Amino acid sequence: MFTDDVLCCPWSRRLTWHRVKILGHGCYAKVYLALYTDHDEFYEEIAVKTAKLECAFTLQKETRILEDFYNCPEIVRCLGHEVTVEGGVQFHNLLLEYAPLGTLFDLIQRSGDFILPRDIRIYTWVILKGLCCMHAKGYVHCDLKPENILVFRSQDHGYQLKIADFGLSKEPRDTLSKRLLKYRFRGTPLYMSPESVALGEIKPALDIWSLGCVVLQMITGKPAWQYGAEYSNPKDIVYLLAFTKKTPRIPDYLAEIGKDFLRKCFERDHHKRWSAQMLLDHPYVSEASGLPVTQPVRPMQFSEDQDGSVGRNLRKDVSQPPTSRNLSNG
Repeated sequence: MFTDDVLCCPWSRRLTWHRVKILGHGCYAKVYLALYTDHDEFYEEIAVKTAKLECAFTLQKETRILEDFYNCPEIVRCLGHEVTVEGGVQFHNLLLEYAPLGTLFDLIQRSGDFILPRDIRIYTWVILKGLCCMHAKGYVHCDLKPENILVFRSQDHGYQLKIADFGLSKEPRDTLSKRLLKYRFRGTPLYMSPESVALGEIKPALDIWSLGCVVLQMITGKPAWQYGAEYSNPKDIVYLLAFTKKTPRIPDYLAEIGKDFLRKCFERDHHKRWSAQMLLDHPYVSEASGLPVTQPVRPMQFSEDQDGSVGRNLRKDVSQPPTSRNLSNG
């Protein structure tokens, strides 16, 4: 049983959270589905990202960043953080709101590689609002991709997207120190920008190029760079970005307004690439802002014993309070 003792946590009362199952793991942390309870009266699902304290530099950085954006509705919300001891080992735990519908990548897959064009414009507008919040405070995400954009239910029965996973992000006070130089190539090659690869430039323009890749993937259902046709391994993409003038192919069938938006994102000269604030005024998104999503929510269908599932059948267990147990075993 863990209790939350952190003063920065927005909860006003002492809470207990119980780990339920692992959702996934990355290079620096594991993510668990957990239930928190308020004096055994209320249960809610949350996500808990955990790393050994001695290796928690990246997770601690993500904690700092998310605390700075608690009131930004387009960025996943931090619910608190704490240090716990399990089996004599200290762990840093980051408590986050849980996305029951998975990621934008999952949404693209569930949509049969087809999202309504109107909805793509709305999702793009939402992502841009999140990027505007970040860039205005001097942050660069550095790893914007469908897997790092979470999907929630919205009040109009559609989807609400939120940017997540800030482990590779550049903070305002970051400089090209020796510690940071080893992360010169930040991000995932499929979504990296030419200047970040060729020059090590980590500026907001990097996120805009990545956004273009995300939008193109929503449109086509496939990554911006095509495996087999344009690359066979990540090094090929690095070569394309650093030593050629190529940009991702924009489909001929796309309306001119969409083509123009993507051209603004894929401007190879990052000084000429449009900013997030400028793109918010582009008619591709400005004409769609504030409209409800037309595509209905289709919940993720996972069985409880499926590896990596988010366990949408969990609600049947919530009727019984979780037992207080030593979670170091689970």
